[in-house]
Amino acid sequence: VRAGRARRHLRAMQLYVYMSLIRLALLAAAVAPTAASSDHAVKMQQIIGTARIAAGNGDTTLALASLDKLQAQLDAWRAAIAEAAAAAAAVPAAEAAVPEPPAEETAFSMNVTYVPDKCRRKSVEGSVMRVHYVGKVVATNKAFASSFHTGSQPFRFVLGSDEAPVAGWNEGLVGMCEGERRRLMVPHRLPYRAPGT
Repeated sequence: VRAGRARRHLRAMQLYVYMSLIRLALLAAAVAPTAASSDHAVKMQQIIGTARIAAGNGDTTLALASLDKLQAQLDAWRAAIAEAAAAAAAVPAAEAAVPEPPAEETAFSMNVTYVPDKCRRKSVEGSVMRVHYVGKVVATNKAFASSFHTGSQPFRFVLGSDEAPVAGWNEGLVGMCEGERRRLMVPHRLPYRAPGT
């Protein structure tokens, strides 16, 4: 009877923890991520694993103790996020500086970083391309666009057309194998096609 009650309590607590993690993730999205946030998540995963194993082995005492430990860890994480949110709210936001075009023109370059063993076909003008990408500013090395932050869906466009969001892609992706990776250095003169970017 006690083992069944412990398993039910463990399932209810797991549901509570998962729902709390979702709420915390939403709150953490508004606050700058820190190493401490990931430490809390890792500790909670370890505690849940311990509780799950203990409940599976019938060690209800350890399972219940782990659940208490999990609640304490969750409370500590919540307090850390609330403290970080309060600290972030206390600091006034600086006005974002409008980036200036670079003083020196970067030359267009393409570097092949990975080629698969088998290359059945290569891209030509008119090929339908599906690409994952990360766009970074060279001077700051900060990402300004990424397909990985939009649900990991590759961007689809026709090579050589105006569909490519960066004009330099039409030059840099010709002759690519499926699965190949390239690093393109795109100068300011071949920017995003969208107006105002």
